Amino acid sequence: MALFTFAEVREACGGTFSPSVDPEAVIDTVSTDSRKAQENMLFFALEGERFDAHDFLEDAVRNGAVLLCVSAKKANKIPFGASALLVEDTLKAYQALAAYHRNRFPALKVIALTGSSGKTSSKEILRSIFQHVYGKDHVLATEGNTNNQIGVPQNLLKLNEDHQVAIIEMGTNHHGEIEPLARIALPEAALIVSIGSCHLEFLKDLNGVATEKSHIFVPETVKTAVFPAGCGGQSIIEQTAAHVSEKVRFSDAPGAELQMIYHGGNIDGSSFELIDHRSGDRVRVQWNLPGRHQAMNAAGAAGIALASGLTLEQIAEGIRTVNLPGLRMKKTEHGGALWLNDAYNANPDSMCAALGWLAEFADPAHLVLALGDMAEIGKDSMRSHIRVLTYAYETFPGARIAAVGFRMTEALTAMSMVVPKKITAFPSVGEAVEGVRNMVREGDLVFLKGSRSTGLEILEPQE
Repeated sequence: MALFTFAEVREACGGTFSPSVDPEAVIDTVSTDSRKAQENMLFFALEGERFDAHDFLEDAVRNGAVLLCVSAKKANKIPFGASALLVEDTLKAYQALAAYHRNRFPALKVIALTGSSGKTSSKEILRSIFQHVYGKDHVLATEGNTNNQIGVPQNLLKLNEDHQVAIIEMGTNHHGEIEPLARIALPEAALIVSIGSCHLEFLKDLNGVATEKSHIFVPETVKTAVFPAGCGGQSIIEQTAAHVSEKVRFSDAPGAELQMIYHGGNIDGSSFELIDHRSGDRVRVQWNLPGRHQAMNAAGAAGIALASGLTLEQIAEGIRTVNLPGLRMKKTEHGGALWLNDAYNANPDSMCAALGWLAEFADPAHLVLALGDMAEIGKDSMRSHIRVLTYAYETFPGARIAAVGFRMTEALTAMSMVVPKKITAFPSVGEAVEGVRNMVREGDLVFLKGSRSTGLEILEPQE
C-alpha cells in the first residue's frame, strides 16, 4: 500500500529532486537502515558521530530504495541512476516527514511521556490500559528504546487508520531535545513520569532536568499535563504548563489530585490504591510488578487515562495485565538461586527505589547485590555512587554486596577511607563474572542493577 507519493515527500521535507522524477511515483516504506531489504523504500541517509549513511547508499538501492533523501552537500555520493531528494539536513527532513504523516490523523489521541526514570515502565502501563479499552490493533506505542530524535519519527511513521491512540515515549540527555519531538508528535496529553538525578553531565541539576522535561508541555495541542507533585523543579514545570487547561499532579501523599497509597508487596508483585481526590473515586490494584516506584508510575499513567475519559475501574483492569519487556525485573533460576535482573537502566533515585522495594521482603542473609556503574550523572557522580552503596550497606548489613565498575570501585575506595565496608569491588564487569557467581549459594536471591552500558547481564549464568 502506498505511503507517500514523491510529491508528498517533497512537500513535507522540502528540497530538490535530482534528477527529475515522476511526482506521482509512490513509496511504500520509510527506512534509515540500508541493510534491511524493503520494496519501494524511501531511504534517509542520516549522519551521526560514528556513522554516515551516505556511505551506504548503494546498499540501500540494492535493498529496495527507489528514492534517497541525502544531504545536498553529499550529492556526489548518489549512485548512478538513483533518484534522490537533496535537502539541507536529512534528520530534520526525516522528522518533518513524520510530522506530516502524524497530521494525517487529526482524530488520533496522542500521548507523550518523558522522565528521568520509569519512562518505559509507564509507557507499557499506558499501553496495557488503552489496549484493554480500545483493543491491541488500535493502540500504537513506542517500541523498545526508540525514544530519541530518530526513534520518535520512526514510531510516528508506523501510524495507520486503525490507530485511535498513540503513546510516544521521549528521551533526552541534552537541553533542546524534548521540544522538537513534542512539536512533531503534537500530543493532547503529556506526562512527566519523574524528575531525578539523571543525565546531570549535560542537564547540570534537577532544575535543568525539570526545564528540559517540561518542554513536553510546550505545544498548544497539549490540553492535559500530568506530573509528580513535590518533584524537583516543580515551579519550573508549573510555569511551562501554565497554558495547559488541565493539570493533574500525582503523589503518594495527600494534597495532589491523584494519590497513590502503597500497600506493600513481594517478589511476585504488589498492591496499591489509587484515589482521585477530584471525584472521590478510588480503586485497589493487585498486580505483578513490584515496588512503590512502579506503583507511582501507575499513578502517573492513571492521570493520563482519567484525562482521556477512562474510569478508574477500566484503568485498574488494564494495569493488572502489565508485563515489562527486556531486562526489567527479569527472573531466572540458576543452581537453586533466583536471579533478578533489573540492569536495563539506573540512576541514584531508581537504584535506591529498587533497593527499598527489596527491603520489603528480602532476607539479607540470603541476598547478593551486584550494583553497577551509573552513567551520565556528571559532577555529582562520586557522591551519587557513594549514596547508593551507603544505602545498600545500611539497608542490608548482612548481604553480600558487589560494587561493579570503575565508578562504583572509586566510590567504595573513598568510603572505605573513612569506615571500611564489607563490600567487594570489581573495577570491571568482566572481573566480576567469576567473583559474583562465587558469592551465590543455593537459596539466595541475586539482584543486578546498573546502567545498561555497564553490561551486568553477563554476570548471570547462561546454562
